[in-house]
Amino acid sequence: MSNYTVELDIEQIDRIVADDLIRCRQTFVNDLSAGNNIFVWGDSAADDIEIQKHIDAFDVVLSWYCTPEQLRDIYGDDVLSIQD
Repeated sequence: MSNYTVELDIEQIDRIVADDLIRCRQTFVNDLSAGNNIFVWGDSAADDIEIQKHIDAFDVVLSWYCTPEQLRDIYGDDVLSIQD
């Protein structure tokens, strides 16, 4: 097995972290109202409430890590309401 050393600056690391958080958030968005029973089995409405709580938590973290361009890609014109 070969080993490689890769040097990354802080902006690159932030971008990698933010991209993965964006992907995880999108997974929850896709599950919202899909009836996938992620957190609450047999109660879609309760499940959607729990999924939305997780989406909201991702929104907070993303507002810390994302660049303004990344936030616009995620939220479009609603980006200002997320940053408040």
